[in-house]
Amino acid sequence: MKYNQRITLDGENPEPAGFHCTARVMRQANLLDEEAREMLVRMIHRLAGFCGVEVLTYCILPNHFHVLVRVDPKARDCGDEALIHRFRALYGKKPASGIGVDAEGFERLLADPKRAAKADEIRGKLRARMGDVSAYMQSLTQRYTKWFNATRGGGGTLWAERFRSVMVEDAAGPLRVIAAYIDLNPVRAGLAADPKDYRWCGHAAAVTGESAERAACCRRLFPAAKSEAKALADYRLYLLGSGEPRKHGKKEASAAAEGEPEAQSDDERLPAHALLRRRIPHFTYGVAIGSAAFIENILNRPDALGFRRERAPKPVPTPANEETIFCARQWMHPSTTERGDAAAYRP
Repeated sequence: MKYNQRITLDGENPEPAGFHCTARVMRQANLLDEEAREMLVRMIHRLAGFCGVEVLTYCILPNHFHVLVRVDPKARDCGDEALIHRFRALYGKKPASGIGVDAEGFERLLADPKRAAKADEIRGKLRARMGDVSAYMQSLTQRYTKWFNATRGGGGTLWAERFRSVMVEDAAGPLRVIAAYIDLNPVRAGLAADPKDYRWCGHAAAVTGESAERAACCRRLFPAAKSEAKALADYRLYLLGSGEPRKHGKKEASAAAEGEPEAQSDDERLPAHALLRRRIPHFTYGVAIGSAAFIENILNRPDALGFRRERAPKPVPTPANEETIFCARQWMHPSTTERGDAAAYRP
C-alpha cells in the first residue's frame, strides 16, 4: 500500500484549516451503489458531528469520494455536556469500542466523583479523536468498511490506500475554489449537467434544503452574503456561470477532458465554471493550497521536510476574480491518476 504524504495542523500554533480528503476503492472498482453512497453521506455527517469538524461539501462517486472539511483544534475543548451529546450522536445506545461504556454509563461516570480518574481517561480518549482530520478520516473509512463488508458479504479492506488530504487555507477564496472543484466532479465525469441533479454531492443537498450544507455555503464560501439564499444563488452562479447549466459544444467538452491547464495571468483567467471543469491534480494530489504567504509558512515548517521545496510558492490555475492560489507539492507524482472520463465513475 502506498503511503501518502500529508500535513496537518501546526502542533505549536494550531489554526483552523480546510482539508480536501479523498479515498478510492480497491482497483478503482465501481462498488459504491446508490445504497452505499447514501450510507457514506450519513456517516460523513455523523462522524463530523462527533469529531467536531465542519463539512463544507462532498461528492460520492461509484469508486471514490471527496469531502472538504474545516477543522478547528478548539473542537477538543468541549465541556462534558457537549462531549455526552457527541458520544450519543455517534454511538447511540451502543457501548463505544475501546472504552466499554455506553452513553448512559458515560454520563453516570462523569457524575461520580469517586471515579474521576476513569472519567478523565475516557475524556482524553474521546477528545483525542476531535479536531483532527486524520482521526476523522480514519474513523470514517474504518466504520464504513465494516458496514460495507457486513452488508455485502465481503471481507478485508475496501480502500486502495490511505486517504489523501490537501490542506486548504481557512479563507473564503481557496475554500470556495476547492468546494466548487469537488461539486463539479459529476459534471466532469459526465454523470450530470448540473451538480444539483447529482444527489450524492453537497451542492445538491444545499439546493434541496439541507440546513447544514446551506449554512456552510453562507458562512464559509460567501461570508459577505446577507442570507443563506443569497449565498447559495452566488455559489450557483460561480459553479455554472448562470442560474442554469450551460450547454457545452464539442470543442468545450474536448477541452474539459484534457490535462491540467497552466496557471494564467490575470487577463487570461477563465471563470470558475469553465476552469474548474478541467482536471487540476494539485487540488487532489498536492500537499497544501492557499495564498503565497500560507504556502511559504507550510514549507518552512519542520514537518514539511519530505515535501518538494520550491524557490517560491508555485501558482496554480485560479479562476478569474479570485486571488492567485499557490500550492506545495509532493516529491513524486502518485502512481494513480485522477481520471475525468465518465467510464471511470459509472457503476
